[in-house]
Amino acid sequence: MEFVAIIFMVIVLLTAQFLLFAKNSFRHFEYTCFFTKDEVMEGDEVGLVEIVSNRKWLPLPWLKSELSTSRWLEYAGSQSEVVGEIRYVPSFFALKSYQKVSRTWKVKCLKRGVFEIRRVDLVGSDLLGFSSFSYSAQVNARLTVLPRPLENNDLICLPRYLNGDTVVRRQLLDDPFFVAGAREYTGLEPMNRIHWNATAREGKLMVFENQYTSRNNLSVLLNVQQRPGKAGSMDGDDDLENCIRFCAYLFGTAAKEDLPFRFLCNGADSGTRQPVCTAESWGTAFALEQSRTLARLMVDNAKKIDLFLQEDAAFLSSAQLVLVSTYLDENLKAFAREKARYGASVTVFVCGRTVPGDYEDGTYSLFLLRGSEKKEAQPL
Repeated sequence: MEFVAIIFMVIVLLTAQFLLFAKNSFRHFEYTCFFTKDEVMEGDEVGLVEIVSNRKWLPLPWLKSELSTSRWLEYAGSQSEVVGEIRYVPSFFALKSYQKVSRTWKVKCLKRGVFEIRRVDLVGSDLLGFSSFSYSAQVNARLTVLPRPLENNDLICLPRYLNGDTVVRRQLLDDPFFVAGAREYTGLEPMNRIHWNATAREGKLMVFENQYTSRNNLSVLLNVQQRPGKAGSMDGDDDLENCIRFCAYLFGTAAKEDLPFRFLCNGADSGTRQPVCTAESWGTAFALEQSRTLARLMVDNAKKIDLFLQEDAAFLSSAQLVLVSTYLDENLKAFAREKARYGASVTVFVCGRTVPGDYEDGTYSLFLLRGSEKKEAQPL
């Protein structure tokens, strides 16, 4: 009889503690996580902070959180599991009464993109671990990873392809910083324009002869379609990512040269779900905003480049055009020739493993990007 009573009491205690933990485990409980930085570059490390707060007398002897993040965020020291494009990162806690615990993960950003953590699944257990209870915490952790530009010492890009002013035949006013030579004084020029060396040499007053210049501008056109005639991404898109990094390099170089530029791409911006066609602007802030556009760029459902050139880039007009692509077919070559005929200086950069021999026809300049191991632009 005593044995039966003991068994009955054990069952009652187990049931009571089960009901107690089932009802109160996630009462007065808080979970949050956030990245220590909002914006980083590819290859940088950032911290992800998890904060768990137990604001009640009932302890939590075992608690598991599971983060669902992108596979391109690598967590140091974790036993993570990658399934497709998702990385599952488990984390374990044990909380006493009225205890707050924080944990910081070191996260390495392997690839550009905008990464979000909106929900974290939490699992707790009773004292003996016989039963488990689940809870979903809503969070709002967001990280923007910018593409890392190809640096100058890694990439050979001649300065003549990116400059701020160009000499023209005629303009309303001449440019005092571009001196073509000297001419005879007419009496209309101010005294600070007198060329004293030429005056002494010729024996009469001579003044500086200045050239006419026009402000240069640049259009960067990125093709994210990786096969002629077919939209969409391919397995192993390293060449495309190098093209994107090269565009980031062009943005930074244009900003340093104070060169107005615009960006066009047949890939969709994840914010607008539309192909990218920006207005012309200049400066570091504009270059940074376009790098953020590259981070948001979606390449899976890109608009076919043939349609993009006909509908979005048909009336494109600029002094310089840089076309960046993983391949070059007849449609792209025809577009480059057309813009060159209208007076644009067209430069094509191709990042691919094969190079057809008939790319160059003299109407545009062509360079081959060798890729991530040897980032050189070589003229063909």
